[in-house]
Amino acid sequence: MVETPTLKTPRGWTDRPKQLWTEWKQMLSPRTLPGDASAALTVACVALPLNLALAVASGLPPEVGLISGAVAGVIAALLGGGRLQVTGPEAALVPTVLLISMKHGVAGVVVATLLCGALQVLLGLSRAGRVAQFMPAEVTRGFTAGIGLLLLDGQLPRLLGAVTEGTSSARTLVVPASWPSWSVHWSSVAVGAVVVACMLLIPKLHRSIPAVLVGLVLATLASGLGFLSDGLARVGALPTGLPMPVLPSFEALNFGALLPDVLALTVLASLGSLLSARALDQLPGLENHRTDGDQELVAQGVGNAASAMFGGMPVMGAIVRSSVSVQAGGRTRAASVLHAVMLLAACILAGALVALIPMAALAAILVVVGTRLLDIKGLRALMADNAGKAMVAVATAVLIAAIGFLPGLAAGVLLSLARSFFSPPKANVRSLLLREDGRPLFRSLGAGGEDRDARPPVQLLRVRGDLDVRSCASLSAALQGPPWPRHLVLDLSDVKYMDAAGLRTIRELSDVLAVRGGRVLVAGARGGVAAMLQEAGTWTGSGPHALMASMDDVIESIKQENARESTGQVSPTPQAT
Repeated sequence: MVETPTLKTPRGWTDRPKQLWTEWKQMLSPRTLPGDASAALTVACVALPLNLALAVASGLPPEVGLISGAVAGVIAALLGGGRLQVTGPEAALVPTVLLISMKHGVAGVVVATLLCGALQVLLGLSRAGRVAQFMPAEVTRGFTAGIGLLLLDGQLPRLLGAVTEGTSSARTLVVPASWPSWSVHWSSVAVGAVVVACMLLIPKLHRSIPAVLVGLVLATLASGLGFLSDGLARVGALPTGLPMPVLPSFEALNFGALLPDVLALTVLASLGSLLSARALDQLPGLENHRTDGDQELVAQGVGNAASAMFGGMPVMGAIVRSSVSVQAGGRTRAASVLHAVMLLAACILAGALVALIPMAALAAILVVVGTRLLDIKGLRALMADNAGKAMVAVATAVLIAAIGFLPGLAAGVLLSLARSFFSPPKANVRSLLLREDGRPLFRSLGAGGEDRDARPPVQLLRVRGDLDVRSCASLSAALQGPPWPRHLVLDLSDVKYMDAAGLRTIRELSDVLAVRGGRVLVAGARGGVAAMLQEAGTWTGSGPHALMASMDDVIESIKQENARESTGQVSPTPQAT
C-alpha cells in the first residue's frame, strides 16, 4: 500500500504557495503516479456519464457537462485546499441551475457561473471557509436527502418516458394530479432498466469494475435494436474540442432578476464543496489529510470562473467521486487532474460514440444516485439513536424538495434550533478528581489558604451525548474550583456531535484555566469533533492545551511534564499575561 503524503495545514496565505509547490512536485513521484493514474481512470468512468446526465437534467446541452468537468476539474485540483478533492458538476446544483436555465436561458447560466466564481473567491479571501463546521449534522443529512428527492422528482418521470426531452420534469412527482396524464415509453424503461441493473449488481461481483460505464455501454448497444430504438432521444453530436475562452456577455439579461439566483447558487456550491471536503478529511486512512476551507473556496471560485469562460456550468467538490478516487488508489493531486484530462480526451476522441447514448440511460443513472442520496439505512440508524434529529433531517429533506433549497435549508436550521431549545439536553457530564497517576483522589481539598498541593492535580470531566447549545451549561458548571485543578481533562470519547456552542465552551474553559496556571487536555475526540478542535488552531500539539488520543496518553503527558518540572528543564504550566 502506498503511503499517503502528509503535510501540515498552512496557517496563512503566505504559506500556501510553498505547500502547493510541494504537492505539485509530489504529483510526479514514481511511487504514487501509477496509483493516481488508475484512480483517475476509475473516476473518469464514473464522472463522464454523470456529467452528461447532470447537464441534461439542468436544461443544458450534454457537452456542457464534459467541458465544465474538464476545465474546472483541472484548475480546482491544482489550487484546492485539499489534494484529493475531485470537482465537477454535481447533483446538488441541478435544481438551481435548471431554474436559472428556465428563467434566463443558457447565457444566464454562464453569467451566473462567472458571478458565482467571483463571489466564491471573495468568500475564501474573507476566511468564510470554516462556516460548514457550524451546520447542524441533522440538517446536513436532510440537505443530502432533499437533493436526492429533487433528483427523483426530475428524473424518474424522464426515465419512464412520461416527460419528453427539451421540457422540464420539475415538480411532476409532487403533483399527483399530473400522474394520469403520463404516457409511459417502454423503450425508455427497458434501456434504463439495463443501467439500473448494472449499477446494482456489478459491484456485488467485483467492486473494481466500472459499473456505470458498463451499464452505459450495454444500454447504448441495446438501444440500437430495432424494437427498442423507436422514439429514443439520444445525446447527439458533441464538439470535437474546447471552444475558445470568451468573457460571457451581460447583454439582454435581467441582472436584478438573476442576482438572487446567483446568491443561491453561490451558497449551495460553496457549502456543498466545504461539506464534501469535511467528509473527505474523515475517511478511513486519511486522518492526516486536512483541507483548508478558505483555499478550497478560492479554488472553486477560480474553477467556476474558468468554466464560464468556456461556456460551462457551475461545479463543486463532489464527495462521491472524491471517495471513489481514494478507494481506487489516488494519493496526490495527480488523480484529480488526470481524471479531468481524461474527460476532455473522451470529448475529443470518442465524441461520436458518446453521441449515441440514450437520454433514458442518463436519467437512470441519476435515479440510482438520487436513491442513494436518500440514505434510508442511515436515517433509520439516526431514528434509533435520536428520533428528534431524525425528524429534523426528514423535515429538511421534504421542505427542500417541496419549497426549494434555500427556504428548505433555512427551515431545517430553525427546526434544529427549536429542537435544541425545547428538548432536554442529551449530554451527561460526570466529574472525578484524580491523582497525577490517574488514581482516584478522595481527600478533601476545599480548605482555603493552603499551598499549591491543595489544588486537585487532575479533574476529569467525562461527557456523554451531544455537546451542543443545550448541554454547554452542564459542562461549564462541572468545573471544580476554587481551588482550581492543575489539569482539566475533557473525555470526549462518547461525544458524537459538537456544535459551535460546544467549541466555544471548551475555549472558555481553556481561558479560565490559563489565567489560573492550569491546563486543559482533550482526550478521545473523534471524527467531526476532533476536526473542529484541530481547525480551532490551538489543539493540535502538546502545548498548554492539547488534543490527545486517549486517557493513557493524558496521564503519560502529565507524568512527563512533572518530571521536566522536577529537574528544572521547564517552568510550571505558563501563566496568562
